[in-house]
Parts: sequence; structure tokens; C-alpha cells
Amino acid sequence: MQNLRDLTVTDIARSPGTSIPCLIGEPLSVGSILGGRYRIMRFVAAGGMGEVYVADDQLLGDPVAVKLLRTDLIRKPGAQARFADEIRLARRVTHPNVCRVFDVGTDGERVFYTMEMHEGRTLKSYLCDTGPLTIGQAQPILRQLLDGISAAHAVDVVHADLKPSNVLIDAKGRVLITDFGLALPCCATLGCGCDMPHLVGTPAYMAPEQVTGGTVGDGTDLFAFGVIVYELLTGQLPWQGANAFELAHARLTGDTPSIRTLRPEIDATWDETVRTLLTVDQGVRPKSAKWVANALGLTH
Repeated sequence: MQNLRDLTVTDIARSPGTSIPCLIGEPLSVGSILGGRYRIMRFVAAGGMGEVYVADDQLLGDPVAVKLLRTDLIRKPGAQARFADEIRLARRVTHPNVCRVFDVGTDGERVFYTMEMHEGRTLKSYLCDTGPLTIGQAQPILRQLLDGISAAHAVDVVHADLKPSNVLIDAKGRVLITDFGLALPCCATLGCGCDMPHLVGTPAYMAPEQVTGGTVGDGTDLFAFGVIVYELLTGQLPWQGANAFELAHARLTGDTPSIRTLRPEIDATWDETVRTLLTVDQGVRPKSAKWVANALGLTH
């Protein structure tokens, strides 16, 4: 079965067999200058939205991370303006557990944005190496994750694509949420014409309102947080599907899963809280990240 954890709706809409690199353009070479300001130092990784490089900001003399966005996304009518608006919102989030967004720029047809440079690994990579965690192992990660979510919601910013591959852990155990402002829609209004015109994000972690085209809010991120908690403690996703479409819709029709089905030793309060986070009705979910932190005993 296809690994569906990080398959985004923009990946689904892309023609089968189309690779990411050809949608980026020519790779940036070490030493090249991007946007007249950023000297490329090294390539880091490629993902569903584009490629990441380490660069030297020649104006300020500091290292930054540069995310070069896929051209097929940016060329859609209205996409660049929407992306710039999202980045402007994301810049409002300043917190030790959020990777700070600096700027958005262009270089010819290339569109990129810059953010804080942090060395570390993704939560996805960490979980692949460790397997399911105990509550004690998960607590410091989840506490910081909730702190970052709370900081974003405090300034009316919703991530809308929270998932383990968008969470970094540095060598000291500091957790940072990345990619605020990058939950771009695969949307008919942007000229995509795919079979799921309203979807934004990653089906494995999507809230029901994202699947149905409803209103995205703080509860959307809290739902994704619930999926992450479930995955950290069980090593599995709460719902299964043969493909991304089945996986996205399973949360609309299936029962809210219990962690204790797979891990009966897990504290009942944790199980109940996660099940509440994963409810279909956004109005029934916890109202804030701080509420969740209190319920899980993750307050400082």
C-alpha cells in the first residue's frame, strides 16, 4: 500500500509519475545567488511543496533556510498573491517553538521564502527510529508542540497542515513547528480542476471540515494534534484507507478510535482527550491548545 502519511492534496492532483524536481526548475547550485541576496550553501531536502536549501543572507550575514516552491503551484492564477498574504500572516507568529518566517521573494519565475535556520530532524524521522513512545517520552514533545500552536492561535494564525514532517526536533530536544503559510489549496479557483477542489493540506492529518470544505479554525490544528498524539503512542494513524481519498473520508464515517485498543496501558484521561480531539464536529473539540495542555497534564 502507498505510504499516505505525507501525501498532500497537491501531490494527489499532480499527474502520476511526475517527479518533484521537474516542477521546481533547475536545482540551485552551491554558490549561486537567489533573489540578489541569498548565497546558496547547500541542499537540504525536497518535499511535496518544493526544495529546501541553506543559504547565507548576504545583507545580514546570517544563515537562513530557503524554501523554493514548486512552480506548478505558483503559476496558478492568484496563487502568488495568496501565498504572499499567508506568509505575511505567518510572520506574526513569534515563539521559541515556531520556526520564524522572515520574508518572501522571487528570482525570475522562482518563488521562495526564508525562515530561521535550525539543525535537527523531523518528528517523522524521530518516530521512524524510535517506534511508539511512552507517555513520558511523548510529554516534552507534545508540551512544546502545544505551546507553539497556542502562540499561533493567539495571533489568529492557523497552520492547517500540521504533521510530523512539519515538526523539527533539534539536538537539545527543542521542538519547532515549520511551514506556517504553506497549506496551499489544490483548488478549482486556482485553476487546478482536480477531483477534490476544496482540500487543503495532508489527508492523513486533515480535520473533517477540511475534507468537506468547511471553515478552518483553531480546532483544525487541534484535530491534527490529536492525530499526532495517536501516532506517537501507537505508531499508527487513527484511520486507514487504500488511498488518500479513502483515508480522508474515513474520519467522516468511522468511529472515533481509541488509543487503548492498541495500547491498553495508556492513561484513560489521555485516551479520552485524544478521542475528543478527533471528533467530527469542530464545536465539540477542545476550544484551545491550553485546554488540551491542562487536560493532558502538560502545563509548565
